[in-house]
Amino acid sequence: MTTRWSMRALVMVLVLGLQTLACDRSPPPAPAPTGSTGVTSAQAGETGTVRASGSSALQPLVNAAKEQFEARNKGISVEVSAGGSRKGLADVAAGAVQIGDSDIFAPDDLKAQLVDHKIAAVGFAAMANKGVGEKVAALSLEDLGRVFSGAVTNWKEVGGDPLPVVVINRAPGSGTRAVFGNIVLGGDRFVESQTEDNSGALVAKLKQTRGAISYLALSFADPDLRVLSLRTDAGVVEPTSANIASGAYPIWSYEHMYTKGQPTPAARAFLDYMTGADFQEHALPAVKGFIPITQMKVSRDRD
Repeated sequence: MTTRWSMRALVMVLVLGLQTLACDRSPPPAPAPTGSTGVTSAQAGETGTVRASGSSALQPLVNAAKEQFEARNKGISVEVSAGGSRKGLADVAAGAVQIGDSDIFAPDDLKAQLVDHKIAAVGFAAMANKGVGEKVAALSLEDLGRVFSGAVTNWKEVGGDPLPVVVINRAPGSGTRAVFGNIVLGGDRFVESQTEDNSGALVAKLKQTRGAISYLALSFADPDLRVLSLRTDAGVVEPTSANIASGAYPIWSYEHMYTKGQPTPAARAFLDYMTGADFQEHALPAVKGFIPITQMKVSRDRD
């Protein structure tokens, strides 16, 4: 009798176990996302301060990313300052900041210790005070070279009003100056002139100075300035994102964010956010003047 009841109990236990397994059909827990879509390691408890310095052309994009990143990652603060690409490269190489923002590739003497994180592409254009005359809407690369080298001294020489040309340069440490000079002049062959240390101050000076002209990233294009297109054998080429991405408009550069070796965890979280699909596909195109790397149909490996 005891054996018969023991067998019945064993059978009932097995039946109940099978029923439990049959009812538990819930899927296993989903793995944590690994892509960079705005969810970063900072949300797992990362804290700290990320300091970035350098390019004033890149600053509007980094500031836009900073606001959105800090809203999602309460433990990390991002501090951004300008000063020029060469300052950013020097600062990050010296360990003064975690990220060096630059419009130019790192020079040979720093390449071995710095890691390049390409964030975007940006175009540059000659921009002038509107007093130069409405007829000056486009200049050829040759004419731009003559203006910025000092060979052209009056706007009437290139179809404008009879007005002296006032060239305002960026300071020698500027990546904007390096990019524009390499493409338009074949190097730093600018006429000696007054200079401005950052793009924001340069915009203000151009508005105030009749006959003035300089060069700026398209992120600083202003409706109160004349943004010049390029005159080519095929016609006038405007400095649009589409023309830059296709290579039709040649005055552009990558925007680099350099780290000294591998980035710190906090800097890595910020860089992952900026290179992630969410920022690249949605936030970046909304910031004036910048083009996602993935949209570029041409590439460069040097300035």
